[in-house]
Amino acid sequence: MALSLGAQGISYLEGQKWDAGVSYRYLHSDRIFNGSQDQPALRDSSVSDIHSFDVTAAYAFTKRFSLSLTLPILHAEHTSAWEHDGVHFHTMTAAGLGDLRLLGNAWLFDPATHPDGNIALGAGVKAPTGDHDAQDISYQAKGAVRSPVADSIQLGDGGWGMVLEIQAYQKVFKNTHAYLTGQYLINPRGQNGTLATVPDAFGIITTNSVPDQFIARAGVLYSLWPERGLSVGLGGRIEGIPVRDLIGSDAGWRTSGYSISIEPGLYYSHGKNSFSITTPVALYRNRTQNVIERAQGAPPLGGFYDVMVIAGYSRRF
Repeated sequence: MALSLGAQGISYLEGQKWDAGVSYRYLHSDRIFNGSQDQPALRDSSVSDIHSFDVTAAYAFTKRFSLSLTLPILHAEHTSAWEHDGVHFHTMTAAGLGDLRLLGNAWLFDPATHPDGNIALGAGVKAPTGDHDAQDISYQAKGAVRSPVADSIQLGDGGWGMVLEIQAYQKVFKNTHAYLTGQYLINPRGQNGTLATVPDAFGIITTNSVPDQFIARAGVLYSLWPERGLSVGLGGRIEGIPVRDLIGSDAGWRTSGYSISIEPGLYYSHGKNSFSITTPVALYRNRTQNVIERAQGAPPLGGFYDVMVIAGYSRRF
């Protein structure tokens, strides 16, 4: 969002100006869920640590229309026995560029006449610049072989996609604004050809799906110290992977499900610089049955993040 909450309230990115920034996200997962039920007996049977940096450059043609380009850089580790001999635990790693996103945004109302509230719609493309078949050493009973890492730490999904986005804010009280953001990624491609890690009990071999993805956030921002550009926020967050895609095939293996979190945040704006840090805390998680699990009548097992920290910095030019 090309907005900033400072001493003067919400401010837009001016026309013919740039906003460049980097966002860091750390995610840790070590719990397994069967649907919405935590499985304590499987704790630490699958552990993931993901570090990602989103480098973004946005250009405002006018105060109302802008274009942004985001390039993710990731380093991820996944420790389990499932990708190996089923008995011994080993760690597999993937690192590199993720899937690039190019997105155009337009505010529905003129910012000059709507300083206290507005809605923006966005649309763009996601390009498969990340490796969807990242591989590392898998330790099998027959010896060490190279094989694809788990789908949860693959750098990309292997498909071109369409990104749809909505952003909105409204002043509700003095120094207080409500916000809403949402993004849906439509991935028409069915499967990407990367061999999937499927439980041996299924007795099948398949490849990874190229699933849709979604995220929505809503909450309030309060200018705690307007003169110093210090604000706090509190909101809700839902994100996940649906079982069925809007367009294209649902075949292949996907770790479908969603999580609902509470998201406190701290924001600081000074001149052309903005800083933020949020720490989503999961309240509810539901690992839904993918199409293979439904066909097999198998329980949906999968992990969700237990720790997430998101920190960002941006500067306007």
